[in-house]
Amino acid sequence: MDADGDDTFVAETTVDDGSVQPEDHMSAPDSNGSGLHQSVAPENAPIPQTRPDARVIDPSASNALSHEIGMVSLGSNQDPKYIGPSSGYFLARLMLNSTRQEDQAAWPSRTPAQNSPFPTALVEAMQGPLPLPGKEQARQLAEMYFDVINVQYPILHQPTFMMLLYENGLEAEHGPTGAFQVFMVLALGATVLSRRTRARLSGESYCLSALQYFDRINVENSIRGLQCLLLLTIFTMHSACMRLDVWYLNYQCIAAVLDLGLQRDINTNAGISLLEQEMRTRIFWVVLTLDRMIATMMGRPIGLRDEACDLRLPQNIDDFALHNFAQPAGSAPIGRMAFSIHLFRLAKLNSEFKYVANSIVRDTPRYAYPAVIDINEWQNGMLQQLDEWHSTIPQHPGVEYVQIVCRIRYHGLRMLLLRPSPAIPNPSSDSLRKCFDAACQGVRLLDQLYKQNMLMHAWNTPHSIVLSIITMLYCIKMVPEIARQTALDSLMSDFSAGLGVLAATGEHWSGAKRCRDILDDMIRATVRWIKDMLSQPATLDVPQHRRSSRLESTQAPPLNPYDPNLNGASAGRIGFSESLSHPITMASMTSNGPEAFLPQDPFESFLSNTAFGDQLQMGEGSNLDSIMRGLFDDFIPTYPSFS
Repeated sequence: MDADGDDTFVAETTVDDGSVQPEDHMSAPDSNGSGLHQSVAPENAPIPQTRPDARVIDPSASNALSHEIGMVSLGSNQDPKYIGPSSGYFLARLMLNSTRQEDQAAWPSRTPAQNSPFPTALVEAMQGPLPLPGKEQARQLAEMYFDVINVQYPILHQPTFMMLLYENGLEAEHGPTGAFQVFMVLALGATVLSRRTRARLSGESYCLSALQYFDRINVENSIRGLQCLLLLTIFTMHSACMRLDVWYLNYQCIAAVLDLGLQRDINTNAGISLLEQEMRTRIFWVVLTLDRMIATMMGRPIGLRDEACDLRLPQNIDDFALHNFAQPAGSAPIGRMAFSIHLFRLAKLNSEFKYVANSIVRDTPRYAYPAVIDINEWQNGMLQQLDEWHSTIPQHPGVEYVQIVCRIRYHGLRMLLLRPSPAIPNPSSDSLRKCFDAACQGVRLLDQLYKQNMLMHAWNTPHSIVLSIITMLYCIKMVPEIARQTALDSLMSDFSAGLGVLAATGEHWSGAKRCRDILDDMIRATVRWIKDMLSQPATLDVPQHRRSSRLESTQAPPLNPYDPNLNGASAGRIGFSESLSHPITMASMTSNGPEAFLPQDPFESFLSNTAFGDQLQMGEGSNLDSIMRGLFDDFIPTYPSFS
């Protein structure tokens, strides 16, 4: 197969002994080998630069920036982390580097006081493990979990779990695994209820109760242990208090899937029950879905390859019908499993996107699947499949939240497919218009959830909002006709909605607020640029003549953007590198006719236009590390060093 992303570089982390975090209750791996520990970096480890230079592959090539590799430093005592193409790193770099910065001193570093960690130990000292609540309260929290979380990630079988919840003598009867699952479900249910009612319900305290049992769980060698690991992963994605690295948790889950053989189709013909068959299949798809989601958000290679798995889907059988359980009146809504299966189908499309659009080694090896000959035909086919998936979202009463989640993920993947990627570095103007529409729809749906008090503020929420806003800004700049054809009030309303959601998410994830402040400045600059553009007579819109780099004229030989001899410049045209030091304006490009200095690379025209970049106050707040650190410092935790 094509290589899906570069080698992943991972830094070791240090643990702050002075702060009390939920994972402090997790002992070192025992004979069962949970492997969920952080390595301690040596004290004499070299301290990397706070703003490492981004490594660009062949910077003179026309598609260089769509291959942008971000090595983002998340902490002064850690090596930079790899953030790849699908994360949107290069779009952020384009928006924030519109003008060349000759003097790196123009980016002042933050003072140590601004980087000092929040004294969370003072807050956490007031909290602690909670005992089991009363049966009615436990039932309410458990139903919240199954209505909101388990429908997206069907980790547990509801009737089996509810019997476990109501049992007396929890640990004595069901061991540490059962106790851990009960407390983690209560933790997730409390988190959901807290976000919806805005009441202070400490999901972290129930998590602390669960983690007391974790070191006694057989994580590696049992399906129930894998369920525990998945519950911990999901809670980490919903709580900024968890200082666990989701990237590593994801690969722990993948290792357990392969070890237990969940990737293979073992069914009732092998002597297992229908319940076990379905739970094996569901858990496999939960891990695969999380892997695709995390890899896409971070721009890294997927870990569980499609060709190594039997990609059979679970049967559309709801939990209470799966094992002849009597369904209580008014309990689980009908059709819950239909949504899970539908989201699993979207994960398959996500896989294809990662395989094709984000493969950075285009010379297909002979042992891989056949290469995609016409990348634009493939893109149109993927868009058609996505539209068909969207049109078949299950329609059941009482499940509006899950329907909106499906639509948000649809627009998110559509946006990824249409914006620049290693496979299609120069999308057409029509593609960018569709990309802009998808980004706007994603922002509006997230705003709808927020206004209805249904937004969960998981880690992917700020990521979705930030990348949607940056994509909107990029599309407007590359295709100014979008701004001319869109009412300014409507555009500002979408931007305001996105910033509002980001500000609300900042109450839970500190990085979201930093991103919001940076994006606010970028949006203000964009609005000023649009007003200036609209006040001038309409001129030829150069980006209208852009075309996808894979749609070449039949009179000319096709250009291979991966040719190492390509320098990105030709006669009568300003080169990529040269344009940075000799910027030209849009007006100068069009004054001598449509073909004068017509840039082959849209990134080149973007970077060469100083009118937009001059309005961005490039300074302490508006830098790429700040916005990417805001997105990933909670997801890839850092630990302060007081040595």
